[in-house]
Amino acid sequence: TTLAHSALSYRSFQSSAIVCAKKHPKQIRKENLAKRAAIVTEYERSKPSPVVAAPTPFYASLHTSETVSRATDTYQHGLTAEDAVLLFEKAPQAVTDITKSSVVRSKEEALKAEQQKADIVKQIVSLQNANAKAIQLWNVQRCIEWFGRKEGDTGSPEVQAAILSVRIQHLHSHLQQHKKDRHNYRQLRSMVHQRAKILKYLKNKSLTRYNSCLEQLGLQPRAVEGEIIV
Repeated sequence: TTLAHSALSYRSFQSSAIVCAKKHPKQIRKENLAKRAAIVTEYERSKPSPVVAAPTPFYASLHTSETVSRATDTYQHGLTAEDAVLLFEKAPQAVTDITKSSVVRSKEEALKAEQQKADIVKQIVSLQNANAKAIQLWNVQRCIEWFGRKEGDTGSPEVQAAILSVRIQHLHSHLQQHKKDRHNYRQLRSMVHQRAKILKYLKNKSLTRYNSCLEQLGLQPRAVEGEIIV
């Protein structure tokens, strides 16, 4: 019985080998092409989004209409914390000291009046009271401060890519709520491709700067290189 079973197994093996040996070259090529196509499809499917970036410390430092209420001691129009101390704390006292108000009112009353004026201005320029456009302008200034290679740098590829990334994220958030907004969808696609060109230029100029920029912007090379479909 064992001998008969072994003989049967041997014949089955021979039959399988013959079938494989007789497989037509065209069939083999067809199967290989199918495997390659499956690999390419899976590779494209796993490609990271060219729009949605990963969270990074840079994005965490920005503000939106939802987070701006927590932006204490943050101001519009490029005012820094040092400017705020000068304008809203030291200036009222300085104005009081040089104003001859003793005839009409006491120094304390004069200082209180000047402080009230300063508080009104402080509320006006506070980022907490800013509209969406002002918040975006503040975020653009943040891009310059974060990525600029020197003070006031607005032209370096990193700054330009960062500004576009901020606008892309803002527009993407808008389109999530307004899916039929075709005009802004075209604008989004245009900005994504524009950023890709800037990053390509940066890569050719300095691979180190390119990799650092991508990391800080939460982007993977595959998201901004080659054919980009938005």
